[in-house]
Amino acid sequence: MNHDSENLRRAIALGEEAGRRGNRPFGAVLVAADGTVVAEGRNEVATSGVVTAHAELAALDAAGPAANLAGATVYASGEPCPMCSAALVWAGVARIVFAAAEADFTAIIGGHPRFALGCAEVVAASDAEIAVSGPHLGDEALVPFRRYVETVGETA
Repeated sequence: MNHDSENLRRAIALGEEAGRRGNRPFGAVLVAADGTVVAEGRNEVATSGVVTAHAELAALDAAGPAANLAGATVYASGEPCPMCSAALVWAGVARIVFAAAEADFTAIIGGHPRFALGCAEVVAASDAEIAVSGPHLGDEALVPFRRYVETVGETA
C-alpha cells in the first residue's frame, strides 16, 4: 500500500484544492500500469456549472483518447459515484482505489440524490475484471470534507 497511500494522499490534496475553489472536495489521480502518473483531476462542478465535472472524469479527460489505460489504477479521494464508476469501467482501468467511503463523506457534506449502489457494486455489475479497494486512510481521508463544510458552511 506504499505507492497506494502516496497516490491517495495526492488525490486528497487535489480534493482540498477543489474545496478551496468552492467545489466539493474530490480529487483523482490516474496512474499507468508502470506507476507513471498519467493525469489528475479535481471536482469542478460548482465552478464550471457542468454536473458531470467530477474528479475521476476530469482525470480521464486530461489523459486524453491516446492514453493506454490497460492496467491503470485510479486513486480517488472519495468513493467514485455510479457515473464515475461506470466511466472507469468503460475506460478499461484495472484498479480503483479510494480513500473515503461514500457513506462517511456524505454524513459530513450531505448531498442528494444518492444511490444505493457503491463503486464495487457498479463494477461487479459489469463483465470487466476491475479490483476495487477502499476505504483507506481512515479519518485522514475525511479531513477535506470537514474543512469544506467549515469553509463553505453548507451540507446540501
